[in-house]
Amino acid sequence: MLTKVNLIDTIAALSTAHGPGAIGILRVSGSNTLSIATSLLYKNNSPLTKDFILNNTRSAIFCDFYVEDKAFDQIVFSFFKSPHSYTGEDLAEFHFHGNPILLKKALQTILSVGARPALQGEFTKRSYINGKCTLTQAEAIGRLIESRSRYELELAQKNVFGQITQLASKIRSDLLSLKAECEAEIDFSTEDLTFESLEERKTRMIELNNLCQKLLRDSKRAESLIMKSTVVLFGAPNTGKSSLMNLLIGKDRSIISDVPGTTRDYIAEEISLDGIPIRLVDTAGIRETQDKIEKMGIERSEREADAANVRLILIDTSQEFSKSDFLNEFGSRLYGSILVANKVDIAHKSWNRTILASLKTDFQSELVEVSCKSHFGLAELLLLLKQKLSDSDQGDDLVLLEERQTYHIEAIHRHLSTAILLLETQTPAEIYIQEINYALHEIGEVNGHIDNEEVLGRIFSKFCVGK
Repeated sequence: MLTKVNLIDTIAALSTAHGPGAIGILRVSGSNTLSIATSLLYKNNSPLTKDFILNNTRSAIFCDFYVEDKAFDQIVFSFFKSPHSYTGEDLAEFHFHGNPILLKKALQTILSVGARPALQGEFTKRSYINGKCTLTQAEAIGRLIESRSRYELELAQKNVFGQITQLASKIRSDLLSLKAECEAEIDFSTEDLTFESLEERKTRMIELNNLCQKLLRDSKRAESLIMKSTVVLFGAPNTGKSSLMNLLIGKDRSIISDVPGTTRDYIAEEISLDGIPIRLVDTAGIRETQDKIEKMGIERSEREADAANVRLILIDTSQEFSKSDFLNEFGSRLYGSILVANKVDIAHKSWNRTILASLKTDFQSELVEVSCKSHFGLAELLLLLKQKLSDSDQGDDLVLLEERQTYHIEAIHRHLSTAILLLETQTPAEIYIQEINYALHEIGEVNGHIDNEEVLGRIFSKFCVGK
């Protein structure tokens, strides 16, 4: 949890990734930023003055960074005057050459002349406290940095640009409208005025409650889409599952042998396919066996195959192929699978691609011929796999709620459900309006200002230090 900080302090941190690079950026924010810059930066052997920096705000200034009165590095310096900065405070960025030893020394120097090390997420926390971003946008920035896939990145980008903020604002506006109508009826019940019917009010409540439920459903689906997709290699023994596994992950992870039953249990590895996180699983060969241990491994493999996002069912084309036997063994799992006809470089004379052509229609599956030995067909297989995984990522209309946001939307759903039930049982408006008030408080917590340091600590402790 973040400790409570004094926002008068000036903070500094490395804002680029650790390790060697072309550029390393140190970020400084707070009231001492300008004085730190003037004490360390020189141009043409003369210190940069306060007036020069203020006359060149938001510009790239090429200058020298001094350590112990000696030129240390040639850098690009940018100064952003409060409130026109990321944090809303005076903020500066020092662009050094990206040597970790150099950056460490430069940061120590900045800390020695008026700054302290920034805590996790403290730059973004100050941005939120100073009104430069909403809490939902701040949370989205954290996810934007940590996104594990293209799809998660796109969802985070939506939230950075205010999608959740806009939806929360709509819910709040609708709740306020309901509250105003209820209060008017309570306050002017004796007047000769016309109010909306209870049925109309109930309809508005139901529509708003449905919106909250849709948000929760969409977010749950979005979360499932950004989780690692499981791709299972499935098939009879010696079809080349382990060879394909090693080829896809780029190392010898599975044992390769001509002896059937070498893989006794499934083996899983995590890889990334063009930004798509994948859990790749090599399974035990499916066959009839009396070996208890192998049988347990086969049962586990079948469970993995049944739960997989994509199944790659391998076929050994070097052996004579029986379509009927194949359907009896794998028919229930062929739907939507990719059939991988392996060992085509040594294919049996009976092998013909048209043998399985009908399965593409019957089971909506795909067929690709490969050779793990020569890498033939691997590019086509990877393309098919990416298409399969991308198809499961179709959800342009989805939103992604963080855990805290989900909690508050669920609470609004409960309060609206209670209000609807009370209205249906003809409970006086004075009572069910309290549920609307509770819901208003909850939606205020989504976008509104939170002073609870423990809550803010949980949110920003997930950020990297330089953000």
